[in-house]
Amino acid sequence: MKRVLFIGRFQPFHMGHYNSIKMLMKKYDEVVVVIGSSEDSFTSENPLTCGERIEMIRGCFSKTELAKIVLIPVPDVNDNRIWVDHVFMHIPPIKDVYSNNPLVKMLFSQHGILVKPLKFHERERKEGIIIRKHMAENDPSWKQDVPSAVVKYLAQVDADKRIRKIVRMGGRFSS
Repeated sequence: MKRVLFIGRFQPFHMGHYNSIKMLMKKYDEVVVVIGSSEDSFTSENPLTCGERIEMIRGCFSKTELAKIVLIPVPDVNDNRIWVDHVFMHIPPIKDVYSNNPLVKMLFSQHGILVKPLKFHERERKEGIIIRKHMAENDPSWKQDVPSAVVKYLAQVDADKRIRKIVRMGGRFSS
């Protein structure tokens, strides 16, 4: 079985994430999706809970597609020297790793693992920090940058109100 690893925080799950997973599903038998910083929530960087992120992702795919996706929450270890080993302790064996995150690439490469790049599509708009900022400013333009299932789900959990409250409490945006 050919499995691939795709890591993200998915705060929120946006069209870039969606398109990447769809592309990986065409090339691999399974896509192992690691939900990073799974323990963190209710901050400007990570406003959504791990359970909410799982629900967002699951809502974007059909049952047939979900059979090819393995969602695995991985908490932060806060030590880059052991982070890759920490990730591997949580996942089944994988063939390849895809990411455009420079730190992820560097850490995996130090373990002799080549990280393949993903094709960006309108990265400036479809980036979590930008989407969260638009949500905090009550700017509805963010809705075009996430799958429609995510728009519906985030409305159900009042994510935009939560983000605005976090910002009012002094939260700042970081990637």
